[in-house]
Amino acid sequence: MANYLAQFQTIKSACPCMIVAVEDVSDIWPTVKSSFEQRLPFKKACLNNKTRNPVFLENLRAEFVLTTDARLRSRFPQEQYLFWFREPYATLVLATCEDLDEFKNILKPRLKVFAQNDEREWFIVFVSKAHPSNDQATKMAKKVYAKFEADFSSKKRERCCKFDIHGPEPNFWEELEFRIIESVKNTLDRRIQFYEDEIRKLSEQRFMPIWNFCNFFILKESLAFMFEIAQLHEDALREYDELELCYLETVNMGGIYREFGGLDRGDDQAALLNPGKKSLTQIVLDETFREFEFRQYLFACQSKSMLPFCMREVWVITACLALIDATGTKYNGEDEAPEIVKEFYRVQGDLYSLCRTKLLRLAYLIGYGTEIERSPVNSHGSSNSICSFLLRSASLSMLPWPRPAVWPSVPDEASSEVDVKEKASYYFTFENS
Repeated sequence: MANYLAQFQTIKSACPCMIVAVEDVSDIWPTVKSSFEQRLPFKKACLNNKTRNPVFLENLRAEFVLTTDARLRSRFPQEQYLFWFREPYATLVLATCEDLDEFKNILKPRLKVFAQNDEREWFIVFVSKAHPSNDQATKMAKKVYAKFEADFSSKKRERCCKFDIHGPEPNFWEELEFRIIESVKNTLDRRIQFYEDEIRKLSEQRFMPIWNFCNFFILKESLAFMFEIAQLHEDALREYDELELCYLETVNMGGIYREFGGLDRGDDQAALLNPGKKSLTQIVLDETFREFEFRQYLFACQSKSMLPFCMREVWVITACLALIDATGTKYNGEDEAPEIVKEFYRVQGDLYSLCRTKLLRLAYLIGYGTEIERSPVNSHGSSNSICSFLLRSASLSMLPWPRPAVWPSVPDEASSEVDVKEKASYYFTFENS
């Protein structure tokens, strides 16, 4: 399974959202494609997380892809199940016909064969071409659709809906979204269970000679990535946290030589927020992960999850202070050349400067900009220069930030200005980048 690492990384980068497959049995997709794609992303979605609790989502990203597309063809069984997160989460079957004989002799047999595939979550959209002014065609379309419902829907589950090209019913789009989300939810539940079962099997072998962390990694991150594209960020973060714990246990197992890494050109510059800085095949050596690169990779994956307001700024501040404290307690400057001592304190000064920049920006965003400008520390400069300094510090931040569910406590007169300041900081960064 370790041989799939390079392919796994390529598939991840090419799979930014959920796929809804389109089985176009009547060659009608070009006619309705733009109308359907205008409904994306889905505005109201409810999916189950790992513990089967409902999570309500807004703007769930998805893409309609024809089943004849090269991305959905030529899949080997091993690849299909290993990378199951990239397979379609729903299949929309488009069909149209204008009389009962065509339905009985042509469409129905084809759809019956398709419906026998229990592995896919599917539903049928009957496309009516009947013009509202043509009563005869309208009546025939209703009769044909009634046959669709009778043959493919049941009391247990509705699997059909009707789309009128010349003017869909007022509730059609809501019904379509409901059918798609229902299929996505069922597929997601089934795939979560599959990955959990496979991960459990490997976990039971962790202390056996046949244990291979690469195999465990692919399954675990496949599950985490599936949560990401489903916008279940807390579940994704939990998978990465568990993956990190398992890796640390594996590293601490004796008897196996593991290269630490960090010796390649450019490794002196951390890539804490870029999981693609190095390919997975560069990180793996003899089916063991190089610790320096892999820990950075994990941290970058964890940082993609939704974080609380200003969490990145707070992390930078605390990380700098911790590094200053750790190096300061172990370094006393004795028996060192003056140039080395000077360089040490220069680097410490850079860390303090970065801390100050982040702290000022944090205070400015939550409404304490006026107090900063009046501070004796800043009395030597005008308020305009202070504002310019704070705006320039935005280039050190990872904007845009997620909006918090609850804002921090700020002065009453300042909270209304936060959005304006964030936008001003963003545009300044964009224009000067």
